[in-house]
Amino acid sequence: MSDTALMEASKKGDLEGVKRSFSQVGKQDRFGGTALMLAAIKGHANCIPLLEEEIGMQDKRGLTALMWATYNDNIDSVRLLFSEAGKQTTGEWIGFPPGTTALMIAAYHNHTEIVQLLLPYEQGLTDSKGHTAQRYANNGAPWRGDFTQVRELLEYERAERIPPPSPRLTNQEHINELTTENDSLKKDLSSSKNAHEETKKELSQLNQEVSSLKQQLQKANKENDILHEQFEDKGRQDNTRIDQLTAEVSSLKQQLDNAINESKRHAEMNEDLRKASDQNRALINALTTEKATLQEQLSKTTEDLKRALADQKAQNLALEKEVTQLRTESHDMKDLRRRLEEVEEEKKVLLQNLAAVGGRLPPAREDSSLISSAIQGDLDTLRRHLDQAGQKDSSGMTALMHAASRGQTEVVRLLRPLEAHLQDGRGWTALMHAVRGGHEECIGLLLLERDMKDGEGRTAEDVANGLPDGKKKITPLLRKKVHLPDLPDELSSFQLTGRLGRGAFGTVFSAWSEEHGNCALKVVEYEEMERTIVDSLRREMGTIPSLKHPHVLRYHRVHDDPDNGTAYLVMDWCSGTLLDEVRGRGERGEPFRDEEVWRCLREMASGLAYLHERGLVHRDLKPENVLLSSDGRCVLGDFGLARTLGDSSRMSTLVGTFGYMAPEIHQGENYDKSVDVWALGVMGYEMCTHALPFENVAAVLNETSAPSLEGRPSDLADLISRMLSKDPKDRPTAREVLEEAVRHQ
Repeated sequence: MSDTALMEASKKGDLEGVKRSFSQVGKQDRFGGTALMLAAIKGHANCIPLLEEEIGMQDKRGLTALMWATYNDNIDSVRLLFSEAGKQTTGEWIGFPPGTTALMIAAYHNHTEIVQLLLPYEQGLTDSKGHTAQRYANNGAPWRGDFTQVRELLEYERAERIPPPSPRLTNQEHINELTTENDSLKKDLSSSKNAHEETKKELSQLNQEVSSLKQQLQKANKENDILHEQFEDKGRQDNTRIDQLTAEVSSLKQQLDNAINESKRHAEMNEDLRKASDQNRALINALTTEKATLQEQLSKTTEDLKRALADQKAQNLALEKEVTQLRTESHDMKDLRRRLEEVEEEKKVLLQNLAAVGGRLPPAREDSSLISSAIQGDLDTLRRHLDQAGQKDSSGMTALMHAASRGQTEVVRLLRPLEAHLQDGRGWTALMHAVRGGHEECIGLLLLERDMKDGEGRTAEDVANGLPDGKKKITPLLRKKVHLPDLPDELSSFQLTGRLGRGAFGTVFSAWSEEHGNCALKVVEYEEMERTIVDSLRREMGTIPSLKHPHVLRYHRVHDDPDNGTAYLVMDWCSGTLLDEVRGRGERGEPFRDEEVWRCLREMASGLAYLHERGLVHRDLKPENVLLSSDGRCVLGDFGLARTLGDSSRMSTLVGTFGYMAPEIHQGENYDKSVDVWALGVMGYEMCTHALPFENVAAVLNETSAPSLEGRPSDLADLISRMLSKDPKDRPTAREVLEEAVRHQ
């Protein structure tokens, strides 16, 4: 059922509304929630005594009002709900297993005072996994700060507990406190009446003084009239003189304006000359740097190609040996002939590469292609050549087929959405190549091709059955079920080609259609989700279809199926995220160059300025939500937490990811679109250093600035420092960040 009037009043702390709707006490919504639980969640302790009849009730997961008050750190509400101590949840709830108590929730979230209050009533209780509150304190949420006090309180947790007090006893103590407060207010009222009488007397005296002042004012006005007539005569004489002086001043002003204009013209000429000089100096510096870089790259490339030449010669010898071995084998002659043909083809490719290496020495990456990158398993080079997806070599093999035949799992994962269901010159699929090589992980990624047949009518399972141990090892893998959702009729033009991954609120699949080509399709089953998550999803579906910008993720189609509780979002397919790039470079020890940091800031700020100028705040900007398109562009995505700015242009909801949240969000204050600029500054700092500017929430909230960026240009370091200003008013806007980054393009 929907929320009752009693629930709405409790949620707002409306005592009169609670009294009017008291007949609805005891009713529960579709999740089992009660009015008492809503009052506890919002911290309206004044409503709790009126809702005494709901004490002890539990929702569908077994949560009580005491547990909700504990989770939200509402200490006053906790004190009024001691009688619910000892109750345990019956189902799993945001990572907490069945059997969780209010004490365990307080321990996990580092609510020290609540742990002290609940310890006598709930110590020694265990959840369904046998864990006590002490274990929750030892494994608490890392962003909750120092757990030392909580852990000390629970270090000697005992099994003995005192029974919880009755609800009436708890409420009576609260009533006594209110009675004492009422007596104090009566005394204050009596004092106020005495002060009012004294004020009346003072007001009477002031009226008498005002009357006297009025008489003096009338006398002064008469004297002023006489003086005014004298001043008018003098003024007429002065005006004549002023007219003469005005004419002289006007002539002098004209002469001065002419001189100023001439001076400005000379100043503008000087400024143009200065700018031209600065530009020439910068161009000379850039050319000098580029020359040194190119010389260094040429030197490195020469060495790399020499090593590549040696490696290719070794591979050629290995292939020669493999050809000799294959020619001597007699098992399954058809497959043997196919393998010989492929080996000969690979040999030709290697010989061509050797000839190319011997003839010239260009930079190694200039001569690379999607297929050669797939053969070598070079993901970085591969991403730069995704525009070649679908191309085939002389044998009809694609990059995906080459990767599958060599067991390049990550390459297969990246190329599958782009080249699945293609066949080579003899009808073989990437799955068949993976089967012949016995690469089990690649087989699992390509199961959607298992029903396809080659030129002789054979499937991947037929290929497996012709291999030694194929029936035993490979065939069971090919018979595994592939779980893909059924799409509604409105999306029948899209064909799912694989599963890309699962996020917090849905699963993302790769898909293809004639209209949009390769794309990503997100499926969210929201029927069992909490209302706040469903609201976030619907907000995303209502916001994103109208967004069209090169640095904002493009959504082609959104469809809501309320009958089945499922939403579908079709969006551009991207090859990775900024998080992947940051981690990859960190593992390789390869820092971002200054120009790369400027480019990323420019592209992200461009998308952010577009959102802000349409009244949208992203609120969850982080490397994981910055996607990388096939041509390397930074694209802002995941708008689940995006909100439209209201009339006040400020919000107060605690959302986002802790490492990228601005101080005002951590402090629970109102905030605006400058929180996105803070997150952009954190990402800029992270690209410069491979580390976050602040280690924890405490460092974000104190007055200390982020460590300075050593070894980076001063203008870049200054811009990132301003974006990380603790005071939102000192941060630049996204548009200002964009303009600064464009100047360094």
